[in-house]
Amino acid sequence: MYYIFVSLPIIETYSKAEANSITEKAINMAVSNVINRTISYDNLIDINYSPAGEIVSFSANQYEINTITREIVKETQYNLSLVTNSTLRLNIGTFTGIPLFIGRGPLADLRIVPLGAVKSTFDSKFNAVGINMTKHTLFLLIDVHISIVLPIKAYDVYTKNQIMLAESVIVGKVPEVYLNGGLVNK
Repeated sequence: MYYIFVSLPIIETYSKAEANSITEKAINMAVSNVINRTISYDNLIDINYSPAGEIVSFSANQYEINTITREIVKETQYNLSLVTNSTLRLNIGTFTGIPLFIGRGPLADLRIVPLGAVKSTFDSKFNAVGINMTKHTLFLLIDVHISIVLPIKAYDVYTKNQIMLAESVIVGKVPEVYLNGGLVNK
């Protein structure tokens, strides 16, 4: 019984690392499969101009954004479902909790049964990059919750990923006067 209490933190650390690895692979495979087609900024954002050619407003192409988001979430869930059973291989010496024996001895296999859910949200950020330039970046935020079921105990692992979908630098009108960090137009 002593070995179980000593080895639980070690098993938890290793199994959470394995779960993060599984999740990262599932998300990365999904993103590369879905975004292998060319996604351009112009497909995701519509820029409206005034008759003088100045930018008036932005509007998101919700259909395209939702389609991409839905496909990535669906593909991620599918990739996670393929990992029905994963094996965590630990050396028997690791179960003793004695630092000298960690990583030594024959291997013991522990089965990890990942059970997960995938959520996603869309984010957009504007950053000033010059006097008359703004960088607009579109992100997909993916949150994955996995419950790792081991013979000894179950653990919850949460993974958050931010994926850049598109980025553009928008050039605006150059101000006539620039004083002390502030813009002044005549």
